[in-house]
Amino acid sequence: MMAAGTQAEHCLPRVVRNRLSATLELSDGSRLVGVPQTRALALKMDFATVEIPLLNIRQCEIRHKEERVMVKLQNGDQMTGMLTMENFPIETALGNLTPGLALIDRITFTMLQEGGLPPGDGPLKIGNVNWTPWRTLFEVQGDKLVTLPKARPGFNYGHWGNGRSAALVTNIGSQEWKNYSVEFELGMTGVNPAFNPHGLPADYRSGALSFHVADSKESWNVKGESSYAFGIQGDGSWSLACCYNHHSPSATGWVQPFSEGARTLASGKGLRIDPEKGNKIRLDVIGTRIQIWVDDESIVDIGDEKMSDTFSGQTLDHGGIGISWGWECMGWIRNFSAKRL
Repeated sequence: MMAAGTQAEHCLPRVVRNRLSATLELSDGSRLVGVPQTRALALKMDFATVEIPLLNIRQCEIRHKEERVMVKLQNGDQMTGMLTMENFPIETALGNLTPGLALIDRITFTMLQEGGLPPGDGPLKIGNVNWTPWRTLFEVQGDKLVTLPKARPGFNYGHWGNGRSAALVTNIGSQEWKNYSVEFELGMTGVNPAFNPHGLPADYRSGALSFHVADSKESWNVKGESSYAFGIQGDGSWSLACCYNHHSPSATGWVQPFSEGARTLASGKGLRIDPEKGNKIRLDVIGTRIQIWVDDESIVDIGDEKMSDTFSGQTLDHGGIGISWGWECMGWIRNFSAKRL
């Protein structure tokens, strides 16, 4: 196994700069993302006209039929009124644009941080991240981080223990992991006959990428699993869901799991799983927008307006990532990279 980075590496300063991003959702279904070219919104209310700095705004919803707007602030306050401007200047990948407010349904503002993401404190390093292995052993083999068909010493592995399936986690609950992109190759090689206590089919394959992992526990009997998860099955089906405080509510063993506020955001079929070469996964999460590609094909492009909502003390607008394989499916990751957006 490869050791974590040296103390000197962890002490290197990370240069972080902030910039404001705006996402414009247009009435024709288009979306523009860029840097706003104005510093404030002038809102005319019934009792006053105020200049609201964009840094203080979370979202501006334009209600065309009512000819009014709803401005939601970062601190939770809301104000209703009329904007004194007729268009919203923004610098985009297409250049400087000035779409009229009549074409805009919603503007969401996000403070983006530029600079390196924290690597984490785990003992295994691959790519630019330090991983903590859960439930089974892992080993660096060449350019891959590979699951081993052995339970981690000291962990009560099994269906009647505290959990099954190999998993890697990093930066759980980190507030600095908010807007980021991760990219890697995921291999799902199937079940090893030497590690198949429950008789899974030899061709069983399953894997998942968890992100915005606000909380997670190695034991599935401990309350806390709160994250988004993009799951893939060997038959090519997939799903994107999120859960809050997911766990199996018993001291040991698997019983009907309990989750607060669980939601399925999207699902589909048709992925071409390659058990030999693996599949390339890419995730971008910026503000409330989630984009996922598999083998360079866009699979998910949605916004989750409930991302900043809190359920039973958990909020999914931040947190690192996890990679796992279902039950006793073995696998690997390769060419992993993560960057701040």
